[in-house]
Amino acid sequence: MSTVQPGARKRFPGLDASALQHPYDRAALNALQKVPGLDIIIRKFIELLPERVAYIQNVAQSVKVTSTQCPNLYASLQEACTILDMPEPELYVLNYPVPNAWTSGHDHPYIVVTTGLLDLMNEDEILAVIAHELGHIKSGHVLYKTMARGISFLLQLIGNMTLGIGQLVGRTLEAALLEWDRKSEFSADRAALLVVQDPQITLSLMMKFAGGTLFQRDQMNAQEFLKQADLYEEVDANMLDRMYKLLMVTSVSHPLIIVRAKELMNWSESTTYKGILDGFYPRTPVFGANGSGPDGATGGVLIHCPHCGREQTNRRFCSLCGGEIS
Repeated sequence: MSTVQPGARKRFPGLDASALQHPYDRAALNALQKVPGLDIIIRKFIELLPERVAYIQNVAQSVKVTSTQCPNLYASLQEACTILDMPEPELYVLNYPVPNAWTSGHDHPYIVVTTGLLDLMNEDEILAVIAHELGHIKSGHVLYKTMARGISFLLQLIGNMTLGIGQLVGRTLEAALLEWDRKSEFSADRAALLVVQDPQITLSLMMKFAGGTLFQRDQMNAQEFLKQADLYEEVDANMLDRMYKLLMVTSVSHPLIIVRAKELMNWSESTTYKGILDGFYPRTPVFGANGSGPDGATGGVLIHCPHCGREQTNRRFCSLCGGEIS
């Protein structure tokens, strides 16, 4: 059970996404944005894989959550958005037995949760899942994460157009994109914790993702699960074990679940997290019509995106939302 009642959860007005960003995410994003040809891939991705098609397909095969359709789930969405101070995206439930959730639509993001997830998790854990996906949206992850899911297909198309040369060059970009894709999950996990404000909820959630079933969900011990993180860290005893770990990570789309659990528990004990709960966190600046900050400054080398309002370094396409920089 949660130690925090819904009405008692703290809100974070003006919360800037930088408050969520994990150092792993930041480093991987910096490396990705330095890869030559990123803006070209973004443009081609938006051109070849229009999000409208995926959105229509989603509308046709899932249930849209509203105040009158799955109202309890909608209330969780509202609460999470209020806490993180962000607009409400659309939320859908897909009939699929595997517990999962994802966000899509770089221009108009929407969240999908599966029936398998809703059946396995309790109300607080579902709130944490929704908050995790909102963390991706607030952090501007959606475009790159959508690209990560389709990068192999996109590189194949480009390779066919360029007699294989583009595909060969694109492998560096693919590796950097997939590495960032994994690391971005650490930031979204922080959004989940900021919303539920109880690390035991997020720990229980990850334990169920690792090995939860309907049969045993009430017989699982989150603290025993956390002890596995110590076992995993002990495997770093020699170079061969570290190599095996690296090979395991590069083949998956998410960080290993036990590593995510440990990272989040460590953050829950940090002064940074406790400071946010006390109201000390970076706030999103309000930009003027000319794209400058409240003091008229342009932010040096940072470019203000006229579409999403965030600052980033790409002068041609926004690295956060994909919008063209005029």
